[in-house]
Amino acid sequence: MAKSVWDKFADLFKTESQKAQERQDGINKALEDEKSILDELAALDKQYRDSLPEEEKIDIEALFPSDSGLKEIEYVAETDEDIAKRAQFENERKKQLDSDRLNDKYEAQKSAYGDKKEDAKQTLKESYEKLGAVYDDLRRRTENDVLKRGLARSSVATSQLGDLDRSHMEGASKLQTAYTNAIADIDGRIAGLEADRVSALDELDIKYALELDERIAELKAERDKTVLKYEQYNQSVRQQNEDYAKRRQADINEYLADVQKQKEDEQKRTYAHEKMYGYEGEKQENYAKRYEIASAFYSSLDPEIAYDALAASPNMKYYLGHYYGKLLNSLKSTKVDEYEPQKRYY
Repeated sequence: MAKSVWDKFADLFKTESQKAQERQDGINKALEDEKSILDELAALDKQYRDSLPEEEKIDIEALFPSDSGLKEIEYVAETDEDIAKRAQFENERKKQLDSDRLNDKYEAQKSAYGDKKEDAKQTLKESYEKLGAVYDDLRRRTENDVLKRGLARSSVATSQLGDLDRSHMEGASKLQTAYTNAIADIDGRIAGLEADRVSALDELDIKYALELDERIAELKAERDKTVLKYEQYNQSVRQQNEDYAKRRQADINEYLADVQKQKEDEQKRTYAHEKMYGYEGEKQENYAKRYEIASAFYSSLDPEIAYDALAASPNMKYYLGHYYGKLLNSLKSTKVDEYEPQKRYY
């Protein structure tokens, strides 16, 4: 509402400080009252924004995959206890195989000696049979001879037959002695084999006890080497993935910066075009309604503060767009008109 002539006359008696304060109070009140139209302007702004085609979303993951394709290898290393168990199992298995081979060899040799004992027994039997046959033949001949000479009951016959019996017994004794000695030799060899077997088994125990410790150390060394190999590989993968992530982020930033620049360039071109030729279509209709609402509000204010209130508004420049300057010029011209008579009067 414009000031009356009497209000303007009263202003002549106010200090510049009072005038400035009243002017500022008027602007502040105008900005406070401006809130009454903000909801309408915000609704029109939302209506316009909702009518815009949805901005195409950038699929960053499709353009710049976050996964480099390099994967770490998960390796679960054996514990010392696991290694000891595995080495113990291998050791006992190999030891059992060697022990079985040794026992099989011993049993084969023992069986061979058993065959020799049977051969000696058979030889003794056959020798007894031969000796008996020879004895029977000689006794028959001797008996026939003494009968022919009529000495069957003489001491000569008795002596010859006695010598023959003694020879038979001595021969049998020698055969038994030879057999006994042969069996004793064979048993001795078998006993020697058994001693050798026990000694060999003892040596196996010692050998595999030493080999067990060596095998455990060997398996631990292999495990540690494998752990180091996979750790070095995984470290390389981690480093490459870190480098990939940095390059990817740099590429994304560069890409988004290019997209943003293109968008800003397009906005600048659109802004320049609209500034020169004005809004078009639905946008023009929407902003025209905004202008009508804002113009009606600011036109209702005191012309002397309307222009400054609009210039001080933190919202109108956004809501009115290119119409903001139009409204400013309109209010400025009104402000000038109000003051011209005053200047001519004084």
